Amino acid sequence: MKTQIISKLAFCFTLFFFFQHAIAQKASKVELPSTYDFDYSYKLKMTHKKGDVELNYLLKEGAKYFGFDTADMAKGSDTKMFMVMDGELGVTAMFMEMMGKKVVQKSKLKASDFKSDNDNSDYTFTKIDSKTIMGYDCEGFVSENDDHKITFYITDDVPVSFNQVFGANAKQMPKGFNPEWMEKYAENGLMMEMIFVDKKKSKNNMTMNCMSLEKTNFSIDASKYGSMMSAFGG
Repeated sequence: MKTQIISKLAFCFTLFFFFQHAIAQKASKVELPSTYDFDYSYKLKMTHKKGDVELNYLLKEGAKYFGFDTADMAKGSDTKMFMVMDGELGVTAMFMEMMGKKVVQKSKLKASDFKSDNDNSDYTFTKIDSKTIMGYDCEGFVSENDDHKITFYITDDVPVSFNQVFGANAKQMPKGFNPEWMEKYAENGLMMEMIFVDKKKSKNNMTMNCMSLEKTNFSIDASKYGSMMSAFGG
């Protein structure tokens, strides 16, 4: 249950978008850059009745990619994994250390990967009072329909954003959405708090809070990772 919730909502960062993984096609012929560098660590805490989960995203100012450290989600596993989503190349790269080997699995991204399965047209969108979170001035918004109520707070007082990867598109926004809000967060906008309420299944209720946004100096050397076939001869 916890893993299903994470895969649905862990990528709810900028405004109220939900990133849902699609069945991806292999992208073995795509050539990755030699390294992926990151200069910010963005940590979130997801709180759910079945337990808390910490999520660690790695961002780089101006880059069209981001990283996701799966260490906290893969505790007890012998396999180390680190995911990079590269919007410019259109691939997701999963870097793994397993059985003494370093391998990378590449999958293509499609435009549909960035769209929710749900139609946003039945949602209302309301701006609410702002508040300060971790020293950042944040604007508040509520997106709601008969099934869900999502309250979230965003700041643009940061140098990094997932919009660098996903872009900002207001074409399918719900009723009450002001396109000027999107323009404000088109370049920099980061979610600092989100409260998700399922009106029909309270067991799905959860919150996401930013724990920290800190400078870091982390790189992953993609040149050291080979394909599954070359590593294991499959």
